[in-house]
Amino acid sequence: MAHGEHLAHTENRECIWEERNVHTGEIVENIVQNIIQYLKEHPANYQGQVDTLLELLYQAFTEYNSVETPEFKKVIHPLREKLRSLVDTEQDADDYMDIVFSLCAAYGRQGYIEGIKVGARLMMELLQDG
Repeated sequence: MAHGEHLAHTENRECIWEERNVHTGEIVENIVQNIIQYLKEHPANYQGQVDTLLELLYQAFTEYNSVETPEFKKVIHPLREKLRSLVDTEQDADDYMDIVFSLCAAYGRQGYIEGIKVGARLMMELLQDG
């Protein structure tokens, strides 16, 4: 089928070729705009668990990809031992480790979300040049 043409059927099932009035790019752009408009009119409800879809993706990712690998445990062990030597109780050491783990989690989350954004921008640029 030639560009700009499509097959049309008449009432008696006879096939004829007609010229298109719209290009495929315009159709795709119209669909994208309709999807964007729909998403704006129907915002997501994450039920207070997260603020964005990227955060939800990160939570799902970390739930199935534990960071406590043997390599991680080997690196964190000296810090844990040092903290234990600086404080009076195991609870104090655990409290400090909780702070360290919270910082690590926030840093990892930020890196994950920024990586997704960079990947999305890359895809947009690749599609624009294509």
